[in-house]
Amino acid sequence: MPRNYVYRISPHYFRRLTLTALFILLAFYARYSLTQTTADGTIHGHITDDSGATVPHVTVTAHSPAVGGTFTAIADAEGNYRLIDLPQGENYTVEASVSGFEKFERAGLIVRSGLNITVDIQLKVGSVSQTVEVAGDAPLIDTQSAEQATNLSGELLRNIPVTGRHDWSDSLQITPGIISASSDAEGGQTYFLRGSENENHATLLDGMDIGSFEQNWPSNTISIANESLGDLQIKTGANDASSPAAMGMVINIGSPVGADQYHGSFYYLIGPASLNSNNVPNGNAAASASQQPDFSVGGPIVKQRAWFFFSGRYIHRDDGISQTASQDSYLKQLYPSFSTFPNQSRGFVFLGNSSLQLSPKHRLMAIVQYDSRKQDANYQWYTQDIAKNQYGGGAYGLRFISQWTSRLSTRFLISYNDKGVNTSLSSIGGVGNKPEEDIYTTYATSAGSYVGQGASLATLNNLSSVSVNPAQKESFTGDATYYVPKAWGSHELGVGFYLEPRELSKVTAYYANGGGIIQQDAALKNVNDPMQGFTIFHTRSANNTSSYLSSYIGANDYAWYIQDRWHPFSRLSITAGIRPDWISGRDEQFKVTTQHSWNWAPRVGGAFVLTKDQRNVVRASWTKITDITNASYLGTAATSTVTTTDTYYNKDGSVFNTIVNPGSTSSFLGKTFDPGRHQGYVREWLVGYRTQLKGGVVIDVSYIDREYRDRPAQIDTNQIYTTTANGTVWSGLVNPALTNTYFITNNTWNWFVYQGYEVTVSKQSNKVQLFGTYTYSPDHLAGTFQPNDPTAIIEPTKFANNAGLGSVRGNVTNDWTGDTRDRMWQRNQARIGATYRAPWGIRLSSTLTAQSGTPGGPVITTLTALGTPYAGQYGPATMTIAGRTVSNPLATTYRFAYKDRGTGQIWCPWLVQWNTLVGREFKISDRQTVEADLNIYNILNNGAAQQFVNGNNISSTTFGSLQNVQQPRSAQISLRYHF
Repeated sequence: MPRNYVYRISPHYFRRLTLTALFILLAFYARYSLTQTTADGTIHGHITDDSGATVPHVTVTAHSPAVGGTFTAIADAEGNYRLIDLPQGENYTVEASVSGFEKFERAGLIVRSGLNITVDIQLKVGSVSQTVEVAGDAPLIDTQSAEQATNLSGELLRNIPVTGRHDWSDSLQITPGIISASSDAEGGQTYFLRGSENENHATLLDGMDIGSFEQNWPSNTISIANESLGDLQIKTGANDASSPAAMGMVINIGSPVGADQYHGSFYYLIGPASLNSNNVPNGNAAASASQQPDFSVGGPIVKQRAWFFFSGRYIHRDDGISQTASQDSYLKQLYPSFSTFPNQSRGFVFLGNSSLQLSPKHRLMAIVQYDSRKQDANYQWYTQDIAKNQYGGGAYGLRFISQWTSRLSTRFLISYNDKGVNTSLSSIGGVGNKPEEDIYTTYATSAGSYVGQGASLATLNNLSSVSVNPAQKESFTGDATYYVPKAWGSHELGVGFYLEPRELSKVTAYYANGGGIIQQDAALKNVNDPMQGFTIFHTRSANNTSSYLSSYIGANDYAWYIQDRWHPFSRLSITAGIRPDWISGRDEQFKVTTQHSWNWAPRVGGAFVLTKDQRNVVRASWTKITDITNASYLGTAATSTVTTTDTYYNKDGSVFNTIVNPGSTSSFLGKTFDPGRHQGYVREWLVGYRTQLKGGVVIDVSYIDREYRDRPAQIDTNQIYTTTANGTVWSGLVNPALTNTYFITNNTWNWFVYQGYEVTVSKQSNKVQLFGTYTYSPDHLAGTFQPNDPTAIIEPTKFANNAGLGSVRGNVTNDWTGDTRDRMWQRNQARIGATYRAPWGIRLSSTLTAQSGTPGGPVITTLTALGTPYAGQYGPATMTIAGRTVSNPLATTYRFAYKDRGTGQIWCPWLVQWNTLVGREFKISDRQTVEADLNIYNILNNGAAQQFVNGNNISSTTFGSLQNVQQPRSAQISLRYHF
């Protein structure tokens, strides 16, 4: 098999290399570096006099009433100044003074997380005792970076009705390129970026990594109240080398910081169930009921020296479960005592930080974020409250920022988080004592077994197993910044490190019924009358194993970056760098190394300022972005750790077949690993134009081309396929002790291609804040089938696909049974959010979201539906090997229904949602206000279903059935006291 060449080094040599590299890094700190991803912003510019001549050595300061402390910079000999590491905030004032000139003052500036803004200064000859105040729109566009990034203020998110959860992740709902969809179990949202999955994102809080190694799902394992938001920057493309590895978003949340005046708020939200409508005819709506108190407070510990901020929330929410009329009818007929119930969410969220100005050159910041939330996760077909989860954990960090000279600054951060799912069995209510029972309309024969057709109509009793999954991640990051003013232009030269030495995810599974019969599958006796009952056609036993260590995955990511932002002349910025990540994965249970690889990620981008007023910029970039480390992608060394027995029954109760699936042991792991295995990556081109118009209006237009390369792949190597004169047939197993063995590698045979066009318009002023975006994104799958896929043997001409491409999660060995959710592939997305502060303290806000439907994925059917039953042309359906019955993978009765995989796909309807807010602010004093708001969601009470029921088999009775209807029209009342 052809492989991409990947460098490998021994662990001993790697340790020596690490120490050497760290020594070199520290030596570089005396001279070079560029900023890493941070929650802080930068103001920079050039200082001249009336004639346009450079004015050197000017003292420039910045301060804001919302931020503690004053920040100072000295312009260099060329008149350039840089105010870096400014905490995000509004109403910054920049002042410049030097002997012989009048003092310069520019107020009303806005500092955003990770944003570089330009404020040029022109001094007038005169006395420094006189002040020249300069007015104008605050600069809002980055003139130096080619990155595709969206900045959203916490104030905007607090004042527009996005979702009823009022969580930080609402920001992702209005970000360009993001697909958002309601989670069909937890009631929240899942977010996908241009074909990436929900776990390919990196989430940072004030620069520290708070994502869970277990999965990195940003909106479920991290809960932060809107009152805790200062600013958010969401990078969605053209990431420079300082950004952490992530094929999806790089999200940086900037928390508010304390100032020299006390400030804070108390917020109470109530949304009774009685204020919900019903948008599912004859079914059950995803109605929501909530009570949610928030608070925040910040201020000085010692004025001009130390400050604090902390906030919290108590979550008390019931998320209704959407069930169509058909689903509701089946549940009531198959389980007569069924009555609707919600998924309950209960928990506490806390965020706090403290800043200490050790000296004018050094600042120390401590950060704590904690959330623990019990969240039911029942699906639409569950008859009882049987799925209970617990999400969250703590994140703790310490950040040290130093401005050694006007040219040199350093930044270090150490952090730890234990974000995970289900930290103990008791936290989720234990495990059931009956087998899980899933009911289907019918079943069919395939490869010597019986398979339920379509989606499950109902799940009875309890789940067959539950898992606890604690996880942890440690991070050490550092960089420095050195500015070189004169070397064929100016340079910001950089080096930094991003070390995550101990990422762990441990999963322990607990089987129902003591590990006896854990699963039963049944089919209706009469598909037209479910009340006649059902017949069991399949049972699974775990052979009395009640619990086992399912997986114990460890990893490390040691990354460095070197980068230069070069300004050949004032209007052009070229950023070039490289980010190598040394990533190791290990199965701690079986003591097997699953990955050792260097992952090289070069990046280059440029930004050119078209006009002298710094308001028109074109940009272009080429980047290679390595995927984030993730326990589920790194995987284990074993296919399974427990032997299971599957028994299939005929309608008269007699045994049709018994198939034993051997568990893995230290002798038979079932997996081998490609020594060149490495992280998947994105190869991306991006070009764009951004402009700032009068009134704080910003327009951004861009084109993005992405290829998702080298996704995780597993190739079944245990099947013997023999080429005969009549075609390929199955001839048995290489290792009779195991059914399947897998070669774990990278998928170099096919890759997803995303091509997107994005337009964004925003406006920020005292009265109006607005953000709107439109994205159009056709996509296709390039390449060919991967080896040993039965699909490639049986239907080699049907690879082509231009819709419903599947998931970047990979590890698909059979394209008929792959992941068909495809929720990350949608053609059109349009969003707009606006808030208007009207006269008499009235606030009017609204959001409108419109997304085209999700494709259903490649359509399959069964041979019986096609009229050509399987007749043994690929070998016998089963074979007795080493005393047990084994299925022939080529004896499957599945086939693609049309000429290729893209043809004939069905699509969900458009998802359109219009929300509004009406409120009024009452002024108590100069520093105290109370605002009362009415939030109305889904005003039109649209009832678009957001996904198809499981299964893409056109011959099943549930094919094309829709589920997970959007939340109905609902209302919430809130009261916010601010001081």
